[in-house]
Amino acid sequence: MYTTEFVDIDLCDLLTRIQSLKHQGMRFVQLCAELPEGGIDLVYTFYDETCDNALNLCVRVPEGAEVPSIQDLYFAAFSYENEAHDLFGVQFINMKLDFGGHFFELAEKAPMTVITPEMKAEREKAAKLRAAKAAKEAKAAREAAEAKSAERALTEDRATADAAAVAAVDDLGPKAAKPTPEERAAKMEEKLANMDPEKAAKIRAALAARTQKAGE
Repeated sequence: MYTTEFVDIDLCDLLTRIQSLKHQGMRFVQLCAELPEGGIDLVYTFYDETCDNALNLCVRVPEGAEVPSIQDLYFAAFSYENEAHDLFGVQFINMKLDFGGHFFELAEKAPMTVITPEMKAEREKAAKLRAAKAAKEAKAAREAAEAKSAERALTEDRATADAAAVAAVDDLGPKAAKPTPEERAAKMEEKLANMDPEKAAKIRAALAARTQKAGE
């Protein structure tokens, strides 16, 4: 009875696994590419006539990764590899027969990378959910910082509490690059310049006291 199976393998194990199938006498049937989110999937199909079984090797190819050609083992794969290169942008290496991106006459580069309206809607929905989750987490973090500032206001003098609140707001900012002490000082001075002069002076004094205490 005809059977079929799907096996996930790593890209680094592809050639070793296919060499083993070649040694076992399995026949190469096809290679097809799919475009799930986050990369490209290649599915290599082989057929074992002795037990009427089809074996599908599924390989996830990260964006920009190179894929070893199997033409040395199964030369018939040349048409599938050139097709996957032209239509999906898969980068094969060591191809015996390489059409250099001209296996098909295409009006656009890798047209198969254009997603369907259903896929686009699904990705947009996922992006909105991620954005909503991030906004919720940011709101929770801001509320926690505000609550902490309010708690300090009950136990610390006003100037020290205001300085801590400014520092807490700074901590909620983007973390892409850690500012230098000079940049932090300039940013703090910019905030203080927009405050009431008397209040700003008190905050400066509190910050100076904190810096002196940290250096002791």
